[in-house]
Amino acid sequence: MLDQEKSKISYDAKHFLHAWSGQNNSVKGVIIIEDDEISNIAVAAEIADFDSGNSNRDAHSLEVLEALKFPMIKYYSDNIKRDDEVGIINGKLEFHGEEKNIIVNSTISETDEEIILKGTFQVKPTEFLIKLPSFMLAEIKDLLTISFDLFFKK
Repeated sequence: MLDQEKSKISYDAKHFLHAWSGQNNSVKGVIIIEDDEISNIAVAAEIADFDSGNSNRDAHSLEVLEALKFPMIKYYSDNIKRDDEVGIINGKLEFHGEEKNIIVNSTISETDEEIILKGTFQVKPTEFLIKLPSFMLAEIKDLLTISFDLFFKK
C-alpha cells in the first residue's frame, strides 16, 4: 500500500506571464509484487486535493477540470519493465473522463521497509478534452509537467 504520509504528486503549469505548481499529498495507491518484481501499479488522486497555494486559482481549476463530474485522476499499469533502478511503466492515465496510454520513466529504489518510485512525465490537457483557460487573451500552455514521489510499504 502507498504510504500517504510520505507520497505526493505535483504539477507545473505555465502561462506567458507566470508559472505555478500544485501538490497533492493525499494520493492513494497500491503495487503488486510477483517473483520479487512489480507486476501492477494503481495510483489515484482527487482533483480537489491539489493545492497551488492560491485558493482562487484552485477554485477556478476545479471548474475548468469539471471536478464534480470527473473528481479523480487515475493511473494503472500491468506493463512494468525494470533494469536495476530504472523503471519504464507503460500504463493508462484516466483524466477528465478520457483514457490515454502514457509511458512513465521512473527511478525505483528499495529499502527494507519500502519501494520508492520517483519520476516526471508530461501531459497535454487538450488531449483529455480540457478547454484551456485564458488570461490576458492568451491560453495557458498546453503542457503540464507531472512529478511524483511514491512510497509503498512492503
